[in-house]
Amino acid sequence: MLKSNPNVVVAINDMTGSMAMMRLNWLYPPFDNAAIRRAILGGVDQADFMTAVAGTDQSMWKTGIGVFPPGTSFASDAGMAPLLGKRDYDRVKADLKAAGYNGEKVVVMGASDLSVIKAEADVGADMLTKCGMTVDYQIMDWGTLVLRRAKKDPPDKGGWNVFFTGFGGLDFINPAVHLLLRGNGANAWFGWPDDPKMETLRQDWFAAPDLAAQQKICRDMQTQALHDVLYVPLGQYYQPTAFQKNLSTGMIKAFPIFWNVRRT
Repeated sequence: MLKSNPNVVVAINDMTGSMAMMRLNWLYPPFDNAAIRRAILGGVDQADFMTAVAGTDQSMWKTGIGVFPPGTSFASDAGMAPLLGKRDYDRVKADLKAAGYNGEKVVVMGASDLSVIKAEADVGADMLTKCGMTVDYQIMDWGTLVLRRAKKDPPDKGGWNVFFTGFGGLDFINPAVHLLLRGNGANAWFGWPDDPKMETLRQDWFAAPDLAAQQKICRDMQTQALHDVLYVPLGQYYQPTAFQKNLSTGMIKAFPIFWNVRRT
């Protein structure tokens, strides 16, 4: 509708986009088991998630997404093999069995009042079911989900196993600000991954002498993040900005801000 108005421009100005993700709870079965976390990567099709979130227009999203936004300094293909290639649910079921999954219930939280997160959760709950997991999909409003995700209680006592959310690409631009690359256990972001190797790599990144050294460390960080599965990247999607044509002069290519905007 906006695109049909000749006086309005609809453009993607923020090319870092939004980064969708699935977070697993490391404290309780089944995702306290690294082999089980790794096994489910074989069932994740980023295109399924992004189509649900942003539709069939592929100019609005990207797949093959790791832990850093594509096109930025630290993006790479390191460690991405588990998320690429054809999805094979029978293989995932076999991998889960070999890893020790015994049918434990998986409490998946979805948000009813945020369409993007609801779409991610719908696809994710279905994906985990196809992988052979016993899924208890619980829908609630986002405020309730935010309160519940902070609880460290067992899933059958009001806790959780899985939830979905997203961050702006700038939030994942480097290890200094990337919350989901922290492996500092009880002090980590919800899900509480305990990954000392990741914490060491993060400190190495801060101490790196130049960009090339930082980039190598970030490749190692992505490989480590996907090996231990600190979280599951689900793709990148874009959110267009609509503005009057006479405001286009000086428009900064970023998330919607009013700096430097002039009317012609």
